Amino acid sequence: MRVVVLLFLLIICYCLSIKAQNKQFLYGFQEIPQSLLENPGGEVNFTKHISIPFLSGIYIDAGTNNNLISNLFSNDRDDIGDKYERIIHQLSAKDFISVNEQLDIINIGYKLKNGKDYINFGLYQELDLIVYHPKDIAILYYQGNNDANGNLDLNRRYQISDINYKSDVIGVFHVGISRRLNRKLTIGARAKVYSGAFNVQSLKNKGTILTRQDLNNNPQAVLDNVYATISRSGLTGISKENFVGTAIKNTLSFKNFGLGFDIGFTYHIKENITLSGSVLDIGFINYAKDVTTYKIKGNAEISSIDLLDPLTDNTQEDWQDVLVEVNSQIPIDTLHSSYLSFKSPKVYTSFFYKFGRDYGNNKCTTTANLNHRKYLNEIGVQLHSIFRPIRPQFSGSLFYTRRLSNFLKGKVTYTINPYSFYNIGLGLSTQLGKFNFYVAADNLLGVADIYNSKKLSVSLGMNLIFK
Repeated sequence: MRVVVLLFLLIICYCLSIKAQNKQFLYGFQEIPQSLLENPGGEVNFTKHISIPFLSGIYIDAGTNNNLISNLFSNDRDDIGDKYERIIHQLSAKDFISVNEQLDIINIGYKLKNGKDYINFGLYQELDLIVYHPKDIAILYYQGNNDANGNLDLNRRYQISDINYKSDVIGVFHVGISRRLNRKLTIGARAKVYSGAFNVQSLKNKGTILTRQDLNNNPQAVLDNVYATISRSGLTGISKENFVGTAIKNTLSFKNFGLGFDIGFTYHIKENITLSGSVLDIGFINYAKDVTTYKIKGNAEISSIDLLDPLTDNTQEDWQDVLVEVNSQIPIDTLHSSYLSFKSPKVYTSFFYKFGRDYGNNKCTTTANLNHRKYLNEIGVQLHSIFRPIRPQFSGSLFYTRRLSNFLKGKVTYTINPYSFYNIGLGLSTQLGKFNFYVAADNLLGVADIYNSKKLSVSLGMNLIFK
C-alpha cells in the first residue's frame, strides 16, 4: 500500500535532522579545482587540471539532532516502538532531514592563451534529499483520534501541510568560465544541464483532518479542503539489484531534462583583503519519463482513525479500510503528465584576510600578481544559505588557513548552524608534483561518540594539476 509505505519512510527519515551542503573547506580554496564548483568566479593559479575519474569530488554529509539516535538505541528495556513514540512529541514540523551526496565523474579545466580566462567542464552525480517532519500526520498515524493517554481527542485539526519532501538523483553536465577582468576583480559563470534519474516529491499540500463526533456521538474524522499530491519519476520496477544500472540509463536518456546556472565573483578590496560570493543551482528539471502523480482534492467524512498500536499485524488492513472510505468520497486521480522539480539555490559569501611572509620571496606589493602570491596565513568568515521548500537554512563559519610547506596546506573551520555551536572541521590539501590530493572532515568533536554526534561530513578528491 503506497500511502502506508510512504508514511513509514517519513517516520523513519524524520529521526534525522541535518544541516547539509555547506562545503566550508572547499569554498575559496583556490589550490583545489573543485572549488570552482562552489564559486565559478574563483581565482585559479594553475594552467590546467583533470580529476581522477570517480575518485574526486566525493562529498557525503550526514548527522542527527536532539540525540535522537542515542535515544532510539539506548540500553533501557523499552522496545524501539515505545522509544519512538516518546520522541515524536519532542519534534516540530520545522525539523527536517537534508542529505546531499556528490561524486565527480570527470572534471577538466584549462587556461586560454589570453591568460585571463579559465574554462572548466565535466559531469558529476548528485543525490539531494529534503524531508520535513510531518508531526501532525505522524501523531495521527500512531495515536489515531486519541491523545497520548489513550483518551478520545476531539476537535483537533491535523495539518496535512506538514507533509513536505523532495528527493532527486541526477547527473549534472556543466561548463564554466572564470575571467580575470582586472587586477582586483574576477567573475565567473557556469551553465548546467540536469538529467534526472529518479525523483519523488510531495510539496505545497493543504488542508486539515478534524476529529469530532457525528450526530450519533460516534468518533469521526473530517477531511477539510484537502489538496495533496505525490509525484514520482523513474521508480517503476526499481530494486537494489538494478538501481545503479537504471540510474545510469535514466541519466543518459536525457528524457528528464533540466537547465540551470551558477554565478560568482572574487574581489580584492586590498592586496590581501578579499570579498567573494556565489549563487548556485538556479534551475529546474522537467520530469517526463516514467512519471506518476497521485492527486487528491476535496472534502470527506470518515469513521474514526482508531489505531492504538500501529505496529500490530492488522495496521495495514486498518489503513487500507481508511483509504477505501476516503476514495469513495474523494477519488484519487492518477496522472502521467510531466511535472517540474526546482533545484534548491545556494548562496555563499566570504570575507578573508591574508597575512605572513610571501612564501615565494616575492617582495612586490602591487596587485599585479595576486593569483601567485603565497601568504602563510589566511583568516576569514564565510556565510552559507540554501533555499528549501519551507524556509531557508543558514550557517556561518570562521576559518583559518595555513600553508604548512611548499606542498601542504591546511584549513581549520568553526561552524555555527541551528543545530550545533561547536562544529570543528579540518582539511588538508597536498600537491606532490602534478598530483593533488585533498581530504576534509567536519564535526570532529563528535567522532568519539558517534551516537550522540550532531553532524559529520567528509569530502575528498584526487586531481592532476599542471602549473
